Amino acid sequence: MENPAPTATAATAEAPRPKVSITFLNNASMVVAAPDNSNILRVSLREKGGIPFKCGGGLCGTCKCTIESGREHTDAVKAKEKKLLTPEQLAAGMRLACQTFVSGGDISVSW
Repeated sequence: MENPAPTATAATAEAPRPKVSITFLNNASMVVAAPDNSNILRVSLREKGGIPFKCGGGLCGTCKCTIESGREHTDAVKAKEKKLLTPEQLAAGMRLACQTFVSGGDISVSW
């Protein structure tokens, strides 16, 4: 008789999600922990990070921010960002917080 396949336990079924740290430089360098693949604006709103915003959808540009460190831990620039930011701004690390996700490491952001 074959042995039945092992079943997943609660501990193996829900491994904890990795965390990233986001430092809001304009807010007394406040550091917050967030789940991996978090949106910068959503974290700012939840943790009172202070990034200005209006539409939250990449249309107005109010949430322009600069990734001061950890750019390699942000996702690819979106088409909406390319419409509102110049190539020079993008090269300098400027992004739209509402469109930018952090994954795999920590970042520092200013605005």
